[in-house]
Amino acid sequence: MFGVVLVIFVFAASAAATAVIATRGIGGSGSTSGVEAAIVDIDTTLVGGSASAGTGIVLLSSGVVLTNNHVIDSGQAISVRITATGATFSATPIGVDLTHDIAVLQLQGASRLATAPIGDSSSVQVGDSVTALGNAQGRGGAPAVANGTVTALEQQITASDEAGQNAENVSGMIQTDAPIQPGDSGGPLVNADGKVIGIDTAASTGGRGVARGAVQAFAIPIDTALNYAHQILAHPSTPPAGAMLGVCVEDSTSPPGALLVRGAGACATAVVSGSPASTSGLAAGDVITSLGGSDVVSRSSLTLLLEGDHPGQSAVVVWLDPSGQEHRATVTLAAAAPHQ
Repeated sequence: MFGVVLVIFVFAASAAATAVIATRGIGGSGSTSGVEAAIVDIDTTLVGGSASAGTGIVLLSSGVVLTNNHVIDSGQAISVRITATGATFSATPIGVDLTHDIAVLQLQGASRLATAPIGDSSSVQVGDSVTALGNAQGRGGAPAVANGTVTALEQQITASDEAGQNAENVSGMIQTDAPIQPGDSGGPLVNADGKVIGIDTAASTGGRGVARGAVQAFAIPIDTALNYAHQILAHPSTPPAGAMLGVCVEDSTSPPGALLVRGAGACATAVVSGSPASTSGLAAGDVITSLGGSDVVSRSSLTLLLEGDHPGQSAVVVWLDPSGQEHRATVTLAAAAPHQ
C-alpha cells in the first residue's frame, strides 16, 4: 500500500466547475490512431440531476463498450459519444463487476463501429513507454493524451473520489507516471505498438511519500479487464431499474455531528423530491445506518441492498440526524428510472 491518497478519475461536473486543460502532446509512444477510432466519451446523469464524465473503448462493432464501473455508478441516464465521428448513442449497462471496477455497456442502435486493438498485458514490463488517452476534465472532443512509462506492476490500491469518499480496493494494477486527469477513467493505456494494455482507473499527485508534482497513475491490465468483461457478456446482469429510495449518498466515515457516535453509514447529500426518502423525513446530512433490517455501512452497501429489493416492497429505513438522534420509518420503495 502507498501512503498517498489515490483518486478514481471520473470527472464530476457542476454549474460552477471550470477546467484548465493541460496541453498534452503524443510524444514518445507509437501511433495511437487505431485506438483513437474506438475511444468514447461517457456522460452520466446521476440521481438528483448532477453529472459525471469518463471514458471507454469499443470492444465489439455492435456497440459493446468497456469502461470502469465507477464511471457509470448511480447513473440514471448514460450518453456515449464516439470521439472520432461525433456519433452519440444512449447506453444501457449489460452488467458490472463491482469488485474489479469493470462495466460493460451496450450502445443502442450502434453498428459497424471501429474496435480497439487489444494488446497483451502479461508482457508489460517496468520501463515500457505508454500513452494514456481519455476525456480529461470531461471536455469531450479529441482524446487528451498523456505519455509516461510503466513504473511498477501488480500494485494493490485503495482509491476514492476527490472528496475522499466511495473507497474501493483494486489489485494487480499497472502503475505508470502518465499524468492522467479526472475524466480519463475507463480510457485506454496504450503500449508503443499502439495496442491497449490497460484501462486507466486511478491516480494521485503529490501527498505523503510522493515528491511534489509527481504522478502515480494506475490501470487495470487489459487481460484482467477482458476476463471480467467476457464473464459479464456470458452472464448479463443489467442493474435492475427496480428499487429506488431516492437519495444521493456518500460514505460516512466520521461523525456528521458532535453527538453522533456511529460514523459508519451512507450520508445523504441530496434527497429527491417526492421520493420514498423524502416522504420518510430523510434530509441531506442524515446518515442512513440500516435498510430492511440490514446494516448500511457505506454507500456501496446501500446500493447492494437496493439492488436486491423490488419496487413496491416495504422496508424500514433507520438514520441518524446531524445531532445524533436516531429516526426510523417504513418506506415503500419506488421504481428507479431506467437507463436511457
